[in-house]
This record gives sequence, structure tokens and C-alpha cells, in this order.
Amino acid sequence: IWDVATGREVSAVDGHSAPVTAVAVTPDGCHVVSGSDDKSVRMWDIATGREVRKLEGHTASVSAVCVTPDGRHVVSGSWDRSVRLWDVATGRDLSELEGHVAPVTAVGVTPDGRHVVSGSRDRTVRMWDVAMGREVCKLVGHTSLVTAVSVTPDGRHVVSGSWDRTVCVWDFATGRELRKLEGHSKAVTAVNVTPDGRHVVSGSWDRSVRMWDVATGREVRKLEGH
Repeated sequence: IWDVATGREVSAVDGHSAPVTAVAVTPDGCHVVSGSDDKSVRMWDIATGREVRKLEGHTASVSAVCVTPDGRHVVSGSWDRSVRLWDVATGRDLSELEGHVAPVTAVGVTPDGRHVVSGSRDRTVRMWDVAMGREVCKLVGHTSLVTAVSVTPDGRHVVSGSWDRTVCVWDFATGRELRKLEGHSKAVTAVNVTPDGRHVVSGSWDRSVRMWDVATGREVRKLEGH
């Protein structure tokens, strides 16, 4: 854990027995969640650096983690092709979401916490109903594995990045592809959405970060320096 203002390392947590592959922070800022090649998801107390939960159930490397907006649940994706939902308070495995036919590479949650979004090496993005524990939509359009997913703050759009070098914007209600953002010359590895929902940001193996207008699909900025 690092101090943003000074760049100083303020804490280090240690406990995984294999490389750490994903991290997230709870909305209250009190806990860090980590996923690892050791197949576990762990929760750490930021103030003390102490491990407070070890979430076990995946049968292969954990590739992605996130926390629901209310802070009550952790979502994890794995090379075992499943997405799991965990109870933060008890550490209990609440649901195993199965449908992907290749490793899960990315997970996200809608702002209302009612749906989970996942991306996979099977080239699809899938949306899941948390309460029902079932798949509600499969988004097909990428021609290579999906590496990253995000949801706009209003919950109306899903954004995905892929090794096919594109970023796709999807209509959450219909599952329809609205925009295909093209410009990266190599695989897209990360996507996010600005807090106002107007812009998508993407990172790529081409060493650039690009900003896109959600409404028009136009590239508005290219950041180079890596």
C-alpha cells in the first residue's frame, strides 16, 4: 500500500503462496481484496495489515476480483472458468456462476450491485443476476479473448477490451453492441470509465492510454509515455 502524496510505501501484506494477480479496495477504504495463483481470495485490514478473510473454493488461479458498491460482497473470476460471489462478513461462498467455456479474465459489478459482468478467454462478455445466480445475457462481438470489463456509473453501458485491439461499448438492457472503438495497434489490456460516464479510458500493449467519447465513439486523447 502506497501513499499517493509522497509515493512512500506505507504497508505490505504477505500471505499468498503464489503470485498476486488482482487487487481491489472496499468502498469504505478499510480493506484490500487480493486474488492469487494460489487459488485463493484474501481480505486484508488496511490499518493493521492483518489478513481477516481467506476465501477458498476456486480450483485454479484467481484472475480478477472486485467488490460490490455496498461493500457486502466480493466477486472473483478464475481460470477454473467460474465467477464466484462471496459474503464479506462471513467469507462464505454464496454463488458459483458457470457458463464461460474458457478462463475468466475480468469481473465487474453494476452500480446497483444487482448484476455481475465477466469477460473471458472464450471471447464473450456475460452478465449475471446476483440474486438468481444465473446468466442473463451473453455479449458476442470480440474476435479474440476479452481482457477487461467495466460498467458506466449510470449502469446503462458495459465496456469491454480485447486482444482483438478494440474496445466495445454495449447496451446493458438489450445486450446490443453500440460502439466499437478502434485505434489501438496491439491488444487492449485494461478499460475504465470516468465518474461522469462520458469517457472510456483504455490501456494497451501498444504502450498508449487512450480516452474515448462514449456518445460518439471518437478518440479524444492519446496519452503516451510508457
